[in-house]
Amino acid sequence: MRRAFLALILLAAAAPGAAAERSYTIGSFDRVRVSGPFEVRLTVGGSPRARAEGERDLIDQVQVRVDGNTLVVAMGTNGWGERGATSGSVPVVTLSTPRLRSAFLNGGGRLTIANMEGQALDLAVTGSGTIATTGLDARQLDAQVIGTGALRLAGTAAKARLSSNGPATIDAAALAVDDLVVRTDGAGDAHVAARYTAEVTATGVGRVVVDGKPACTIRPARGHAPVVCGAGNSQVN
Repeated sequence: MRRAFLALILLAAAAPGAAAERSYTIGSFDRVRVSGPFEVRLTVGGSPRARAEGERDLIDQVQVRVDGNTLVVAMGTNGWGERGATSGSVPVVTLSTPRLRSAFLNGGGRLTIANMEGQALDLAVTGSGTIATTGLDARQLDAQVIGTGALRLAGTAAKARLSSNGPATIDAAALAVDDLVVRTDGAGDAHVAARYTAEVTATGVGRVVVDGKPACTIRPARGHAPVVCGAGNSQVN
């Protein structure tokens, strides 16, 4: 009876759905590119590290490598086969690096970045994924989202240029920006904040709201996007 019980435990541990953890040996990087439906959590300020957690057969298909100065997280050549990733089983990749200048997310994943700072920072989303930041500190920030994804930004920036295309959304009301440029093209909404100046160009039907009391410039556009900028300054194109 005891032998049968031990055999069952061993079989469960070897099962494709068993939980697993894998560490990767990586070099230094200051850029990151994520391609695939992963949950990636990156902290800026530590030594270069990478670890993946999730179902064993899915972890085996996760590629983490450094290409030049870019860390790449992607699926292996075999992908996830016919079974794919079930709900709640998406691999979680945890990263750290001393410095990060840019991040690119392609696909339906989520990339969370803590404490990203620098003179010039770049963020980009293509597809249905989300980039979320906490503690961001930039002299100049350029961030764009194309598709059905989202940018969720918190921190500070002296200057920021934010843009969206399609039904993508920008949630940056928690990003304190001195001088802001926002460009939207499509049905996606944008909620942002500015201290001194805000230049808004909205094409499409997505709503744009700028918190704060900046000097606002609302560019004419071909669409019909409602724009609310500063203390009650509003326009429907």
